Amino acid sequence: MLLAIHGLGSDSSAMRGYLAGAVPAGVQVLAPDLRAHGASPLIGEPDDFSLEALAGEVADELVRVGDGSPVSIVGVSLGAALATIIARSGRFPIDRVALVRPAFTPQPLPPNLAIFPLLGRLLGEHRQQRALDHLRASGAWRAIAHESPAHARAIEAQVTQPGAVERRIRLTEIPRNAAYVPGELRIAAPTVVLASPRDPVHPLHIAEAWRDELGCRMLVSPARDDGEEAMLRWFQQQLGSFLVGS
Repeated sequence: MLLAIHGLGSDSSAMRGYLAGAVPAGVQVLAPDLRAHGASPLIGEPDDFSLEALAGEVADELVRVGDGSPVSIVGVSLGAALATIIARSGRFPIDRVALVRPAFTPQPLPPNLAIFPLLGRLLGEHRQQRALDHLRASGAWRAIAHESPAHARAIEAQVTQPGAVERRIRLTEIPRNAAYVPGELRIAAPTVVLASPRDPVHPLHIAEAWRDELGCRMLVSPARDDGEEAMLRWFQQQLGSFLVGS
């Protein structure tokens, strides 16, 4: 069984880009939409957006559809933080864990995630187009755009996508979570961190901190701004190799 967990503001369809051609033959894939994402009808209250609550909902779905076989997990960004909680919960036998572009840290609301509550506030105060105008005028967005135009466009999509206003609580609450306690982030299964350069939302120094905490390998992809297709091919190749144990 392979559990694939998407990132904040994304949905399960994004995992296809990472996993195309990477999943071993015969492996069943569970790629759920997190609460207030994708096709999920759930929104809820602030407490529903703790990492533990979100991970618990994913784990409950895995119990419903799983067959008891060892589980491999691929988690992207927010999904990486949820993957560590599920892998360490003791609820499932874990085969291996790939943590892709981790963004969360031991501190709530680290600087790289501060753009998301800003998005949530703008969506609560303005219509979407006006919120986008205010976003583009902000220093936070300009700093991201200066480092990575591709990631700036991805941030803009958080404002313009359908349901963004109704689901803005996810942008406000999820970044307030700390991902782990230093010295306690251990996974008793083969683990790899896959990172990207020139990524202001998922900086290399955060991936390096995860690597050091986990005591595992870290590999670095081509930059998104040098070609998204090339970046995704790299992730597909690395995940394909990792998931078969090589």
